[in-house]
Amino acid sequence: MNVTTTVARIPNLHKVLSGISYSWRIGKIFGVPTDLHWTFVFVPTAILYFAYTPGYGMNWQSAAWWSTIALLLFTFILVHELGHALVARDRGVRADRIILFPLGGGAYLPDQPKQLWAEVLVYAAGPLANIFLAILAWIALLLRPDGELLIAYFLRLSGNIVLRPAILDQILGITLGVNLLLAFGNLLPAYPLDGGRILRALLRKPLGARTSTIVVTALGVLIGIPLVWLGFKLGDPLLACGAVFIILLSGMEYRNGWQRRRLAKTAPKAVLRVSEGEGWRVFTSETVGAVRQRFRASGWPVLPVFNQWNEQIGFVETSVLEEEADSDEEAVAPYCEAEFITAPPEEDLLSVTERIVTANVYGATILGKGGKLIGYVFTEDVMGVLKRRWWVR
Repeated sequence: MNVTTTVARIPNLHKVLSGISYSWRIGKIFGVPTDLHWTFVFVPTAILYFAYTPGYGMNWQSAAWWSTIALLLFTFILVHELGHALVARDRGVRADRIILFPLGGGAYLPDQPKQLWAEVLVYAAGPLANIFLAILAWIALLLRPDGELLIAYFLRLSGNIVLRPAILDQILGITLGVNLLLAFGNLLPAYPLDGGRILRALLRKPLGARTSTIVVTALGVLIGIPLVWLGFKLGDPLLACGAVFIILLSGMEYRNGWQRRRLAKTAPKAVLRVSEGEGWRVFTSETVGAVRQRFRASGWPVLPVFNQWNEQIGFVETSVLEEEADSDEEAVAPYCEAEFITAPPEEDLLSVTERIVTANVYGATILGKGGKLIGYVFTEDVMGVLKRRWWVR
């Protein structure tokens, strides 16, 4: 399963919703940062499992074959995701990275193309890249002796017994079949598949963003459940796992839409922390010990930091002091984040938290007319809003 994800700009949601916490950077491919998900550690184990025969031991020829299959699948998925990422870049949208899983991958885009046709093209680019590989394999097979019989052998479910494909023929046949499966499987109109994202883009204008999301996530569940049954019926655990993946991500996307809607309808005052006089302020000249006492007295997770002219310059977080400061006597300045954003009280919480995430800061300072300080909004409090019952609309 392949996923092109537009990362939700809500604090911590890229981590909470996408579940991609641990991965390893393998480099940049055509300028796109590319990572391997930690679950790739199970691939060698799976290869050895399939290559081992009880009573006979390890079949190293079989292990080499399964390694070749794994490399081919990795390549096909990488080409699919590069299709998304490179077309998005051509349309003026940066791809943050590509992350590859053993059974799929994702191209993470911080924004969507502004034109509908460009958005559809970005989502269609992955399947089109796989169709291109399938066409190349089809041409190569046709050029082989008995090429038409070879194509029938790999594409017809019943197969045939007229010939026995050589190793090269098998590699070409796998390239043809798997890329067709990746292309047309991903064009199913179900979230998070590319077909579901294309359908949502097409429905967004006539139905609205919320309704179009509900449609494709519902289709994700409705299509995913029969695919789970089919996977068990055919004895295909990969199909069943992929279908469960579709169902889970559809539910997560529905929840993500609910979270954004809730934040958009919420004003900052719902989570506003009001400073009680000068006592909650931290100055860069103070010691770590004095600031720790202020944290205990306030109960706040984050405190605003001011310079000698009583101008706010950023925030300091209590966990940073607890984890990094060695002594109460040292200055607190090195542990302060000298950056913050401001927002008016009438701005909705979704817009505020999106800007907090973009700036990568602890929170926002809410200022009223004439720059009057009203209070603070911290990401910890926003997450409290998101933890309310998500099924209540």
